[in-house]
Amino acid sequence: MNDYAAPKTLHIARKLLSLLGKIQVTDDDDNVVYEAAAQWRWFIRPWRITQNDREVAVVRRKFLSFAPTWYVHTNDENFELRGKLWSWRRQVAVVGGRFDGAILRGGLWDMGFELSRHGQVMARAQARIMTLRTRHSIELLDASPQAELLTVILMTTLVEQKSEESKLGTAADPSPHG
Repeated sequence: MNDYAAPKTLHIARKLLSLLGKIQVTDDDDNVVYEAAAQWRWFIRPWRITQNDREVAVVRRKFLSFAPTWYVHTNDENFELRGKLWSWRRQVAVVGGRFDGAILRGGLWDMGFELSRHGQVMARAQARIMTLRTRHSIELLDASPQAELLTVILMTTLVEQKSEESKLGTAADPSPHG
């Protein structure tokens, strides 16, 4: 008998028609595995990530930061996510916690991402094009629940960051179609 197990696959997308911009992470059967929702606050809105209606992480973007930085609090640890400025490809590093040194690197057009630590690939994500909303399929190569949660946190911040960038781009577009 073959002991090889196929990597777990998750899918992440912003929920349609959500005032707070909920983000859902589903499995291959379209069951919601994680959900992320912004909380109402002035200036910085923390994101609450839940699994089966139980809070598993809170992600808060650092206010007035030159480089994109997020503070993450999970049930068993705290760490930071730091984005790299002035790069052709999106890059976010994990600082602190059990996955200190892990890096999420994006492709040139934000279509594909790879999460690795010390040369070991933990997860890969690929955008699905021709869909109503931006959706990424995530292949988890590290089967641990902690690596799964880290991947969900990183991809949630990525989806939110891309959404904020598109809003800023639309607001700055003087064309009548913007």
